[in-house]
Amino acid sequence: MTISAGAGQAHLDTSTQPARLRIAGDWTLPHYARLRQLARQLTGRYDHNTPIDLDQLGAIDTAGASLLVELLGAERLGRLADTAVHLPGSSRALLQTVYCSMQDFCEPLKEPELNVGIQLLSRIGTAVSTVWQDTLQLLGFVGLILETLARGLLRPKRWRVTAVVAHIEQTGLDAAPIVALLTFLVGAVVAFLGATILSNFGASIYTVNLVAFSFLREFGVLLTAILMAGRTASAFTAQIGSMKANEEIDAIRTLGLDPMELLVVPRVLALLVALPALTFLAMLCGIIGGGVPCVPCRWGFRQRCSCPSYRPTSACSTFWWAW
Repeated sequence: MTISAGAGQAHLDTSTQPARLRIAGDWTLPHYARLRQLARQLTGRYDHNTPIDLDQLGAIDTAGASLLVELLGAERLGRLADTAVHLPGSSRALLQTVYCSMQDFCEPLKEPELNVGIQLLSRIGTAVSTVWQDTLQLLGFVGLILETLARGLLRPKRWRVTAVVAHIEQTGLDAAPIVALLTFLVGAVVAFLGATILSNFGASIYTVNLVAFSFLREFGVLLTAILMAGRTASAFTAQIGSMKANEEIDAIRTLGLDPMELLVVPRVLALLVALPALTFLAMLCGIIGGGVPCVPCRWGFRQRCSCPSYRPTSACSTFWWAW
């Protein structure tokens, strides 16, 4: 049986005993599709004892060599590459290289699948380990800051007042508008909702306590901390991270300076000054914002009642009279 594949050929010669598989022509990439079909048709028509004749093999590349590996097997092709003396040296070298690469290749073993319970426990353990490592790094960082501050107390000449003042402006003054706006709006929402709900129970006078306690105890500090973490802390991280990427921190160490003293401590001191001031501002703006929604109600009740001893029962007006 003879099957032609363009320039490449392969046929099983049954006129001789035993039958011989003869491979001839060019086994190259332009003929790959037909050569692959040829190799599939010949599969199973011969065994490992069938002699192979490569004397008429023409040009060959890696695509054709891969088809020969599929047709003959890597081991057999390697033996033929050594014994086919009529092949050009380049073809024999290519076949030998393909054989060696097939010998060195080992198919990676598929990892056994774990059940859902083990995977869940593994993820929980990984998360706990990550949190523990992050906690240790955070404690180490805090320790370095405290150590640098303690050393700075003994050497006042090394204090960087200019840097601290600049960071106070950046973290305090520049953040004041957004802190004031957010707490003002939150105070207005708390007062409106509190007065509306409490009026259903005849307890609208406690709207004053609701706004005052919520901002003096909780919202003032909480909103300021969230804004500082999202605005200022992220800006600090970006600045120091950019310096780390540009190797500026390594240059600071090369100059004999301490990065903690130069970059970290001034920012920490600036936050220690700016956070209480911004918290106080947030408390004031929150309380003022709680009173602003009630201004129209107060004016409306004053127009309807000229008696100075009159106290309206509206929730918003109660808020203003109690204030």
